[in-house]
Amino acid sequence: MKYFGTDGIRDRVTGPLLEPDFVYRLGRAIGQWMNRTPSSAAKHVAIGRDTRASGEKLFMSLAGGLHAEGIRIFDVGICPTPATAVAIRVLGLDMGFVITASHNPATDNGIKLFGPGGCKLQMDQELEIEALIDSIPLEKENNSATPPVRNFEARRHYIAGYENLLPQNALIGMRIVLDCANGAAFRTTPDLLRKLGAKLFLIGVEPDGTNINEGVGSEKPDVLAKAVLEHGADLGIAHDGDGDRVILCDHTGKVLDGDAVLAVLGTGWAQRGCLKKNTIVATIMSNLGLDNCLAESGVAVERVGVGDRQVFYSMRDNGYVLGGESSGHFIAMEHLPTGDGLLATLLVLNEVIESGKTLAELGSVFKPFPQIKKNLPVTDKPVLEDIAELQSELDSMEKRLGKSGRILLRYSGTEPKVRLLAEASDRDLAEKSFSELEDIVMRHLPVAL
Repeated sequence: MKYFGTDGIRDRVTGPLLEPDFVYRLGRAIGQWMNRTPSSAAKHVAIGRDTRASGEKLFMSLAGGLHAEGIRIFDVGICPTPATAVAIRVLGLDMGFVITASHNPATDNGIKLFGPGGCKLQMDQELEIEALIDSIPLEKENNSATPPVRNFEARRHYIAGYENLLPQNALIGMRIVLDCANGAAFRTTPDLLRKLGAKLFLIGVEPDGTNINEGVGSEKPDVLAKAVLEHGADLGIAHDGDGDRVILCDHTGKVLDGDAVLAVLGTGWAQRGCLKKNTIVATIMSNLGLDNCLAESGVAVERVGVGDRQVFYSMRDNGYVLGGESSGHFIAMEHLPTGDGLLATLLVLNEVIESGKTLAELGSVFKPFPQIKKNLPVTDKPVLEDIAELQSELDSMEKRLGKSGRILLRYSGTEPKVRLLAEASDRDLAEKSFSELEDIVMRHLPVAL
């Protein structure tokens, strides 16, 4: 794809994909794409953003392009990405957009796209939009005017939808460290957890437009773990910049990544008979220990490519209700069809309450396999499936490993690198497998030495 990546468009704030003229043309291309569907009624969209200072300027450019094509716009303000998805559903809108670069620093920004119902667009839909962008001429005299918008308080509706997910005052007596990454969740998650009775110790709730994800948030779990121990808290919660991820920490300071959380939720739901088809969806990046853990509860793991969009479409097409990524995206389909850090937090807290156990006790069910990863620079990216000898040697390795381990080889989507991964039930086997995998790559791919 020329412009779109794993999740919408992302670039440096000063990069070509975030130039006002390009974002304006993107807005027009989206508007033209939306108007391909015949309708006598005007199309409506929502635009939300995180706390980056660059967000307001990008909002104006995107809204200007959409308005030029007759699209009517709701400004849902600074709010978590899933809150914009909620606004799309509440208002019955045709599309929605979130101006964010997720866990990246403030020097980056981007635009995530949602369709009706708050679902991420499919890749072929993004390709259709891409095909329209370059056909739209520059109109600098038109893209600086302030487009008309209506305001919608997405944060309030977002929180209201989850107020009854836990019993009233369910968190009284619970001490929680909460890190909001100086991002979009800096008001929503604290407000709801306080309303449920939790005692909070806050980190990353003073955004200034430039400090999003700066030394805090889900990418810095050591900060969370240290604070949990310092405050003697029961657990810790860390979001990323746009609030669609969460990483947790138990009272001992042990960090629970997305795989551990999937293990906790999958096990609990299966035991209570509320995990449809006894299957969860994870990506190829999830640890094999997740499969082993859930198998003990009779739960299967369906694996898909990287990205919560891939997780969603597998869930939708197969009728599954729980899925996620090791990075901390989780989708609970019966609540919302996109990743939501606050929702995942509440679901885990419900497991703590239902079981009467600590998060540490719940998390102990997950025992990750030893894993070794490495990125190697390459001068070219020949299609892996087209290299017969490479595939033959990889197939041989996989057969020998069986259920005791796995290997993964894939290119980076944004850099001239190939990513290597080996996992196994014990460290020695993992190291031996990785050494063999690296040797295969060095012999068959154009690695830059």
